[in-house]
Amino acid sequence: SVTGDQYVGGLVGSNQESSVGSCYSVGYVTGTTDIGGLVGWNDATVTNSFWDTQTSGQAASAGGTGRTTAQMRNITTFTGAGWDIVLIGDYFNETWYIDNGNDYPRLGWQYP
Repeated sequence: SVTGDQYVGGLVGSNQESSVGSCYSVGYVTGTTDIGGLVGWNDATVTNSFWDTQTSGQAASAGGTGRTTAQMRNITTFTGAGWDIVLIGDYFNETWYIDNGNDYPRLGWQYP
């Protein structure tokens, strides 16, 4: 969960000069102004990134694409965005893997 006053995002509060790409957030976000499910305020680039609109409590973000919990737990959300992701049973050395329908993506170093 993330709580603040201004520039509050699930992953990035204020993005002025950086690129944000191929990432996601699922935590609850609350604040007063410039609040977003993924990014609170943005004046740069956000690509291929998502936030869970249900768990975050946020329907909007200054960058990224909002998806439901079911969509966030579906590999097609991420393969459609060009992520290096595979199903957990097919994991070899990819950046991401997912237990499709049951969990959010996980980084390869988290592989059991």
